[in-house]
Amino acid sequence: MVTLCSLRGRKDANLKKIETFAGQAAAAGCDLVLFPEFSVHGPWVTYDADADAADLEGESEPIPGPATERLTQIAATYGLALGAGIAERGLAAKPFNAYVIVDADGVRHVQRKLQPTTSEMDFYRGGGDDMAPFEFRDLSIGVTICADNESPAIHDTLVGLGARVIIEPHFDCIKDFQDAGASWVEILDFNQRDTLRRRAEHLAQRHGVFALYLDAKDPRGDFDERPEWPHRVTGRAAVFAPGGDLLAANAGNEESLLVVDIG
Repeated sequence: MVTLCSLRGRKDANLKKIETFAGQAAAAGCDLVLFPEFSVHGPWVTYDADADAADLEGESEPIPGPATERLTQIAATYGLALGAGIAERGLAAKPFNAYVIVDADGVRHVQRKLQPTTSEMDFYRGGGDDMAPFEFRDLSIGVTICADNESPAIHDTLVGLGARVIIEPHFDCIKDFQDAGASWVEILDFNQRDTLRRRAEHLAQRHGVFALYLDAKDPRGDFDERPEWPHRVTGRAAVFAPGGDLLAANAGNEESLLVVDIG
């Protein structure tokens, strides 16, 4: 699980970073390496004053397309599968906020975010009711993207379809109105007490599944930078075992590789 800082409009740089971490994951013996929401095209959100919907429409891509072809090459080079967030072009003007699983043979699975948040709605459309697990190394795995993890019915559906692992890629925005703290340390403490518990630990407890929570790294290094942005992103990665025990977690607020055996 890779905590990554991907930037809007920097697809080539983001893919190079993905390749670097894929190489590190392969060297650590990983079969599957996961990246956060928005990891290929970066986050397009309304509070970023320079983000323009027309630009995203131009940068989004079909699946399969150039970005997934590049991800397939990376997977083949390192002999693993990978999951990454991508802006998927379709028939409508707005793209899907999608997550793809790719291996050396190409695209294995696509999950589209079902419930774009308020800050995404100018850029992305909802994903309808398309949900299904995919099979990987004798594991049935579902994907729920960021805010979709606030809906227990989505988890219920995936588990009912046989999922025993839930991957949760995030650009997990802790809002200023939540009064979560005035430093990265306090934000991470709030994440552990609140968001991480609600979205991942309780899922593992309630359904007896592995819950893999994976957040992006906030692009701001200084906590007081860009105070007009109403959100903070934690850079947290954590894995909960069936029953809710924490198997592993990173320190948060960093780019990192977290290796966990759930075989």
